[in-house]
Amino acid sequence: MDWKTVENALQESRKSWGSRLALLAACCAAAPVQAASLCAPNEPVVFACHVGGKMVSLCRPAGDRGMLSYRFGGPGKLELSYPEPGRQASAAFTVKSVPLIGGGETTVAFKRGVYTYTVYSKVARSEDGGAPEFEDGVIVARRGKVLSKMRCEDGGEGFREPMTAVVVK
Repeated sequence: MDWKTVENALQESRKSWGSRLALLAACCAAAPVQAASLCAPNEPVVFACHVGGKMVSLCRPAGDRGMLSYRFGGPGKLELSYPEPGRQASAAFTVKSVPLIGGGETTVAFKRGVYTYTVYSKVARSEDGGAPEFEDGVIVARRGKVLSKMRCEDGGEGFREPMTAVVVK
């Protein structure tokens, strides 16, 4: 079952949001895991999605639950890798979780010069109070001013493991 079919089924459903989440979980459990990420084969994928024809990925070095690596670009053509290959990102990422009505938002951010890159996953109650709305993506800011907010075009999957184990500042 592809994501478009799942999305259509969820939109057409008149069931409660809990039933929609159960339907989504059942579909996802039966669907093959999408291997699309910028992580190396030996690195667990913590976060991955498509944005504007490119990809954003958070990878975890194999066997090191406390570290992350951010990658942006396309397969074989990385535009940004943080930390740079061969360097440790000890305590380089900031992790925050904020409760929202009907859900919450988790962010993982890092600074590179005057730029801040924030990967986020958010679930919140819709404005009409119905089913929750999910949104994943990446925000790029320069000295606090947002330059770009890229939402995951493929819906994203949120963070695939708890961010509480990540070494933070």
